[in-house]
Formats: sequence, C-alpha cells, structure tokens
Amino acid sequence: MSENNYKTRSNREIRSYARERLLGNMLVPCLVTFFFFSTRNTFEFLMQLGILGRDLFAFFFYVALSIAIYTVFGLVRFGITHYFLSFVTTKKASPISLFAGLGRSRETVIATSLMHTLISLILQLPYLIYSFFFSVNTVQSLLVSLGLFLIGNIIMYFIEAYLAPIYFVICDNPDARLPMVLVMTLSLMSRKQFFRYIGLQISFIPLYLLGILSFGIGLLWVVPYAYTSYAYFYENLCENYIKANSSSQDSSI
Repeated sequence: MSENNYKTRSNREIRSYARERLLGNMLVPCLVTFFFFSTRNTFEFLMQLGILGRDLFAFFFYVALSIAIYTVFGLVRFGITHYFLSFVTTKKASPISLFAGLGRSRETVIATSLMHTLISLILQLPYLIYSFFFSVNTVQSLLVSLGLFLIGNIIMYFIEAYLAPIYFVICDNPDARLPMVLVMTLSLMSRKQFFRYIGLQISFIPLYLLGILSFGIGLLWVVPYAYTSYAYFYENLCENYIKANSSSQDSSI
C-alpha cells in the first residue's frame, strides 16, 4: 500500500481506478471470475442434492452438509480475494492465487469461513426449521417462510459487509490467527466506512442486472470490475488507518 497522498477516496474514484486497471487486462480476470462462478454453482448444486427429505435426519444432514461445503467454499472466496488484491497492488497477478487458501493461511481461512457459515446458519435457523418441519403449502405459510428467509439474509448481509475486509486482511497478514484478524478488520471498518462500502456495492446493482439480462455473459465483466473496486476500497481503508494512527502518534509526542 502506498504511504503518500492519503485521503478518503470517493466510490466514484475507486471505480475509476478499477476501470483503468482493467483496461486492456480483462482476459485473466474474466477467466478467474468464470472459475469462481463455476465453483460456486457446483457447491450450490451439491447443496440442493443434500435435501433428502423433511424429517429430523434430513434437517441435521443438510446442516452438516452446509457447514462442510460453505467452509470449503471459503477457500475459493479467499482465493479470488487474493487474486484481485494482487491484481491492484502488483503487475504480476497470477491465477495461481486462486489456490492461495491452501497455503500457510489455510487454518485461518478455514476458521474464518467456518465462522461465517455458523453465523449464517444460526440466522437462517428459524427459516430452516419452518421449511423442514412445517408445511409451506398456503399463501400465508409461504409469506412466513419468505419473511424468515429475508430477515436472516438481510442481517447476514450487514454482518458480512462490516467484516468485508477480513479476507484481504488475511492476505496481508498470512500468519495471523482469526482473533487478531478480527481485531484488525474491525479497526479498519468504522461506521462511516461501513456505509461507504454498502454504497459501493449498491452502485453495482444496475450493472449486475444488465449482466443477468445478457444471460449471465455480462457478469464476466461486472464481477471483475466489482472485485477490483473492492480491492481498491480495502487499500484506501489501510491508507486511512495508517494516516489516522500516524496523526494520533504525532499529537501524543
């Protein structure tokens, strides 16, 4: 990360940096994105196969399968994060970065992914219980099921948004354990930065919709654009953190 010209970059500036970085360099990011989507879709397909019925055994089997699959998928999420962070900080980002989660950060990445998975399952527990053990065959029951699903996912979205830098932090601190990674992540993501990040994500919604309307082909451009922007956002978080700490140290002298 650079140590000069510190200032909070607007989301428009961050997206501009991302477009400039991708200009003429889209091929590998598109291939990386294709790998990411293919892996994610495979895991989601396996999750659907894991629904064996609507009894107690099927419920616990689905929960156990969810924990296993989404914990492993965390390695893929870390890999794509590692690639795009390298993409914005170096000129030699390699697709091999997709397998960075199998390196020396493996235990921390798995612990982080497991944490995300368990929090998500706890928040989705009312929806899962209702779906597995109650009949969803009327409009009212369907609305209850949908409401429970949305509430759990909305809360999880805000938690994940606040912890958005966590995989980037692991990239920069490969030997750090989860407690230290959490401390560093929470130090970076203030309330103001939290709302900035949500604003950045929202700004991509029109592009995601266009990507979907193009039968998913456009997403091969939108997703690299978004992830490159998130990497620049993280870099700016680090710059601001260094500046704030340098200022506090200078004032205490």
